[in-house]
Amino acid sequence: MKKASRAAIYSVCVVLFIIGSWSLVKAHPEVQFTFYIPAALVIIYAVIRDDLFSKPGAHVRHALREE
Repeated sequence: MKKASRAAIYSVCVVLFIIGSWSLVKAHPEVQFTFYIPAALVIIYAVIRDDLFSKPGAHVRHALREE
């Protein structure tokens, strides 16, 4: 996929995740959600950052080095 379409899909997913998290916290204000939601956002950020800003073919070169 093109980088712009992936960025749009990721943007929509992050917005939906934040809206869902907000409604979940409002409905169930337990303390555990305070820690799970930021942790999930950090993981989502790491995945998006790795996918959007990686060089093309970097995964192939990394796989070849492991052999």
